[in-house]
Amino acid sequence: MFLALDIGGANIKVSLLEVDDAFVLKSAKLHYPLWVRGVDGLSKAIEHAVALLSCDPKSASSIALTMTAELSDVFRDKREGVNAVLHKAREVFKDFKVVANDGSLLSPREAADRYMNVAAANWWCVGWLASLFEKNCIVVDVGSTTTTVTPVVGGRVAARGFNDVEKMALGEIIYVGALRTPISSVVPAVPIGGLWCRTSSEYFANVGDANLVLGLLKEEEYDVATPDGRGRSARECHERLSRVVCGDGNMLKPLQTKLMARFVYEKVVERVVEGILQVLSRLALEDRCPDVGFAAGLGDFVALSAIERAGLRGISFRNILGRDNSVALTSASLATYLAHSMGVDVERWISSLR
Repeated sequence: MFLALDIGGANIKVSLLEVDDAFVLKSAKLHYPLWVRGVDGLSKAIEHAVALLSCDPKSASSIALTMTAELSDVFRDKREGVNAVLHKAREVFKDFKVVANDGSLLSPREAADRYMNVAAANWWCVGWLASLFEKNCIVVDVGSTTTTVTPVVGGRVAARGFNDVEKMALGEIIYVGALRTPISSVVPAVPIGGLWCRTSSEYFANVGDANLVLGLLKEEEYDVATPDGRGRSARECHERLSRVVCGDGNMLKPLQTKLMARFVYEKVVERVVEGILQVLSRLALEDRCPDVGFAAGLGDFVALSAIERAGLRGISFRNILGRDNSVALTSASLATYLAHSMGVDVERWISSLR
């Protein structure tokens, strides 16, 4: 079996691919806000995440990880962040590989030396996995915090950006997600009572509140801390959304905040469409524009809407791999890539999923 982890600043995603009698891929996600719980507890959190899959790491044929946690402001810079994650992983695993942004699988020592190549390289395996399904496509992975757009051309990952700054500039990262994004970072004003009401820049509500009110997320999927520390019921989301315009749950009706939530949702989709079209515009310059897009992540409903609005045929990884593997696609694709690198014929399995 092959074990893979994506260690992020807010979540740890873990996947296990068993290849003995049949291919079985399963994944889980653990919310671990690094800036709140600290680096010291990261090794225990990694152990907890792996335990969610009832997996003994000592039984794994190989283990690999990728990361985005190095961006957290608990670290002074990316070098410090990468080294800290590697150190904590060594406390849990005897041996493991780290994927780089060119698909190389590095030892921890090599990863420390090439820290800029392994920092936020979790997108590469996602593109590689998509290439097994479609030789020309894009993958839009909407997580709790960010969205990545990864193009595949001619069966190869065709991303142009190789670090977060480059990818933010190229439209390959859009800093909007399905949960943690503050409402005020998406919209400066919302329609209330036939008027445009400005939004407060306080962290009163997030996109998760909007998605839950709209029925796009379930309460159990809202697995991050709420802005006010209260619950995740529709009523409590309504109260938080009311506060965005400096009101409260008694001043605004639930129908009003539901319309506000719809407006926010549309603007989130619009932001993702902009990134997709920016990426496609570069590919079109080279006559290499794909017509298929894969939607993945906790916010795959956002991804699918954006893909279709960008004029592409949308395919949901949730329907192919299952919900949990789609939500944790970064670790799920890494587990698959790890097996492939060890000589396992994963393409035969992928062919059965098409």
